[in-house]
Amino acid sequence: MQVRVQFFSYFKDLTETSTCTLDVKEGCRLECALEDIRSRFPKLEAMRRCTLVAVGLDYVAKDHILQEGDEISLFPPVQGG
Repeated sequence: MQVRVQFFSYFKDLTETSTCTLDVKEGCRLECALEDIRSRFPKLEAMRRCTLVAVGLDYVAKDHILQEGDEISLFPPVQGG
């Protein structure tokens, strides 16, 4: 099944894209999909501990089971100034 991945802020620079499609097996947990994303875009590995992740409009746990057509959004830490 396919899920869409969106990258925001400077994650677009790290990945050199704003979106991609990821093929995952049925029953795939978000954690597994994140590993696939990091292997595809190794520059994201340095941001592993501080990446904000949402599926659809909600922040979810890493054990969230993905569904066909889900949209994963990756955000860098919030910055202000």
